[in-house]
Amino acid sequence: MAQPKPFIVGRQEEVERFDQLLTGETSYHLLNIYGPGGIGKTVVGQKLTSHAERRQAPVAMGDGSRPGLTSDRLLYSFMEGLLQTPAGEGLEDSFREFGREFQDYLVVNQVLQQGGGVQVLFDVVGNVKDQVGFTAILDSLGSAVTESVRRTVSNRFTLERYLRSVERTLTASFVSGLQAGMEAVKQPIALLIDTYEEMEGLDDWVCRTLVAALPDGVRLVILGRNQLYKVNFDWNEHETAVHTIPLSELGEAEAKAYLRHFGLTNAVALDQVYRYTGGYPLLLVLVRHLAREAGGWEKIGVLESSADRDQIATKLLERILREERVVEVQSFLEKGVVARWFDPETVSVILEVNLADARRIYDKLRRHSFVERHPYGLKFHDKIRELLADRLKFTSESEYNRLTQRLMNYYAEKAGIEQSGQEKPQTSVQTGGGAYVGGNVHTGGGDFVGRDRVVHGDEVQGDKVSGSKYNIHIHTAQGVIIGDNAQVRQEFGRPYPTAAGSGMDTNKRRRCEDLAGHIHDTLHLIKEYEDQRRLADDPKVKRRAGREIADLRSQLAAYEAEQRELGCGESSES
Repeated sequence: MAQPKPFIVGRQEEVERFDQLLTGETSYHLLNIYGPGGIGKTVVGQKLTSHAERRQAPVAMGDGSRPGLTSDRLLYSFMEGLLQTPAGEGLEDSFREFGREFQDYLVVNQVLQQGGGVQVLFDVVGNVKDQVGFTAILDSLGSAVTESVRRTVSNRFTLERYLRSVERTLTASFVSGLQAGMEAVKQPIALLIDTYEEMEGLDDWVCRTLVAALPDGVRLVILGRNQLYKVNFDWNEHETAVHTIPLSELGEAEAKAYLRHFGLTNAVALDQVYRYTGGYPLLLVLVRHLAREAGGWEKIGVLESSADRDQIATKLLERILREERVVEVQSFLEKGVVARWFDPETVSVILEVNLADARRIYDKLRRHSFVERHPYGLKFHDKIRELLADRLKFTSESEYNRLTQRLMNYYAEKAGIEQSGQEKPQTSVQTGGGAYVGGNVHTGGGDFVGRDRVVHGDEVQGDKVSGSKYNIHIHTAQGVIIGDNAQVRQEFGRPYPTAAGSGMDTNKRRRCEDLAGHIHDTLHLIKEYEDQRRLADDPKVKRRAGREIADLRSQLAAYEAEQRELGCGESSES
């Protein structure tokens, strides 16, 4: 029974860009569409594939989340997909040689598997140890053993040379098939890779071998969590050939069209559900599932119930935690939403672990699909963080208060503000996204948040919130500032004094010192990984080191940008 096609709404801009790519109207031939988990990348991939099919263009999509995916299996899945298109009959001859070489490679692997590996099959001078047993293995595989395979597996050194070069050989054969195929059907060929973050272990091969060899007329689309330039520094070598675009939430009209398709017609409810989800596709799906489980849209109204909102956020958290089995990482995914952005020190403060463990957790979080890069570290997607913060408060307001108080104390200590002798505010806990308990908070780009209302940071809050003994404002650079709104606004607007003038501001100096330390440590780590990549024999180790270097260089650039912004008067030498 055929599966019903999913209802897909919006994403016309991405389709138009893909259409321009197909028709050769762009200067680039690789389109990288990236975004966090649940933003709809797979759906976009399906829509692009359908568009290519309507244009009668040969198209195939590879799935990066396929278990045990290797470079050869990805190429074979591309070939299978292309042969299944309407133009497939015209492509069969073009890929016949690649198909034969791929089958030979599978047989060679079967021989190695049944024989116990190279060390078991051969002696030190390269001859087969057990000729009778070896012949039995070949006979059991029957006609699949071609003469070429027989020659390859009959000598250790011939086999080892074959294994070292087979990735390049198969890639070259596949690329030749693409070239011949385009000449045969007289059309460009489109290849798509979805869930690229799951196959980033193959990124070196994709970047350096596959993309570098693709003939003119082949269009490649890579959909994944990360921008390619952040995955591997070497993508910069393809700069003119690559175009990257972030995938955003659905617009209001698109989100409401989706909800109407699934039965929500009440105008007030449509407005409220859109505001609640922000057009985030995964949240729209979760709201739809909640309505279905509750017995209809009328049962959940306009999502006024805290319990309904909590159920959606809980389902969201379950979806997020599916990716991660490390307990400490799971814990931060649930608790870390009290911070607008975080670095290893923030992880250490929230989870109460040492910096070494915090760094390990932070490194795992870097690769999580619902976490994005931030100039000062990492961050949760804004809408995801908002919902999970509400869930944390609904589950245990005391725990939420404890975490925000702990984080506020940390920021206050970093800013050199003594907390112990000061009277604590009596107002309820509010956040603008940073760490804060009581009074008002400014997060240096977020909102002023009072007990009952939110006033955007660019506006003037005239009256003081009732019951607040003082206001605490947290700024990404200045740290924690205590005072009324006029004093704080004056502080935020005041330029930093230069070291040559009245003397460097204490908070700024401390942050500059921190940045200098971070840069020193990051450069040291980059050097270690560069040495590791240079000396390693294992290609996997080299690729892993390359990914670490790319991430560290990105972090280094963020530290240096902040140095320049603060006018620290020093820079690093990369």
